[in-house]
Amino acid sequence: MNNEGPKSNTKEKLVKERCPNCDGERLCDVRGYVYVPWHWEDKNKCHSMSGGVGHSLLQCKGCEAVFYLRDSWSDEDLNHWYDQNGDLQAEAVRTKVTYPKPDSTTKPVWLDAIGKIDPQLRDILDETYVARDNEALILTAVGLRTALDRGTEVLGIDPAQTFGEKLADLQDRGWIGAAEHDILEVITDAGNAAAHRCWAPDAKEIAQLLYAMEVFLQRAFILGHKALSIKGSIPPKPKRQQTKKAT
Repeated sequence: MNNEGPKSNTKEKLVKERCPNCDGERLCDVRGYVYVPWHWEDKNKCHSMSGGVGHSLLQCKGCEAVFYLRDSWSDEDLNHWYDQNGDLQAEAVRTKVTYPKPDSTTKPVWLDAIGKIDPQLRDILDETYVARDNEALILTAVGLRTALDRGTEVLGIDPAQTFGEKLADLQDRGWIGAAEHDILEVITDAGNAAAHRCWAPDAKEIAQLLYAMEVFLQRAFILGHKALSIKGSIPPKPKRQQTKKAT
């Protein structure tokens, strides 16, 4: 197994890495590189681990953005395979992280439009997406519940009510139907379970909850506002002419 750092960064001046600004693999100039190996073993020298971290300062040849790349590995995380001679081979799984991180690709395009309606709701959603991008799924579930809470308040629901009362009020006022009431209730329960009952959702469950929230917010705050804005440009219905009664 190769225990060195990424040779391409140590011996070459040009590498292909994921640029956080372009959000795709690009050829990059290597402006600086340091590789730091590490080793650990217990006092009895019965167990040990080894690994290393490569630190690179790169500049994208496309957008010219300068960014930092951390490329790490350990001998506890290996890929194994057999070569053409039947010999077992192993290669370390590399974990690459760039700073600054790329903007979230999961954010809906209408998120900024919500910020014009209510900046606080936009901030809650923004932090929720950051939590999701960093795989902090418990925090994501709590963030979705918080976003729903703020969203109901912006729609005129009494913030002093319980979540159940808020959802019932949303349905009574025509903001949601019976099916969406049940869906938003799941988002509420998921956030409560994550915050108070140590429930840890998986990525698939979070994706489903996030999509349900996005459908509600887009309809309530984006599509609804756009539809109402058209009202002024629709010509009024012509008045019915009165006919004279025959005498």
